[in-house]
Amino acid sequence: MVLDTVKDWDRSEAEKRFSDVLDGAKDGRLQRIADADGVFEVKFRAARTTRAGDVLARGGPGTE
Repeated sequence: MVLDTVKDWDRSEAEKRFSDVLDGAKDGRLQRIADADGVFEVKFRAARTTRAGDVLARGGPGTE
């Protein structure tokens, strides 16, 4: 379970540990990366999937 909802990084550390930045975002934590000009925010959005109810509503073979 993720306790922190935000992880702050400085840019140089985030560049060195980019896979950790991505993994943290995938685990549900917002990743904030600060550089001299501002802040980047990285979050993960899962790919859309088909809902089970939509599949079942289509019916089976021979129902069309």
